Amino acid sequence: MSQNIANVDLTPTEIALRLSESFNSKVSNRQVNQFLEQLGLQKKLKTRKGKSQWKLTEEGQKYGRVYLVTNTNGNWSGNQIKWSEEVLNLLQKEPPWLTA
Repeated sequence: MSQNIANVDLTPTEIALRLSESFNSKVSNRQVNQFLEQLGLQKKLKTRKGKSQWKLTEEGQKYGRVYLVTNTNGNWSGNQIKWSEEVLNLLQKEPPWLTA
């Protein structure tokens, strides 16, 4: 079941910047990805080449979308999950880094 989510455009890096401002404490994009995994919104998968890739879970599909992106040089493309503003509310309501 696909739901329409408005403004699904935040990367983990952008979420980290916003959380860092909110809590006046440095939060990295790596931590954001781990927090999203802890909340059951995404899973880390290993590719055949040994690299990691994030996959949306069924619950995560309520908050994020997968986009095909290409870097500015055009020499790399792949999937990227972008998140809605609602995911910020989840992370601010129950900040995993305070319980870790």
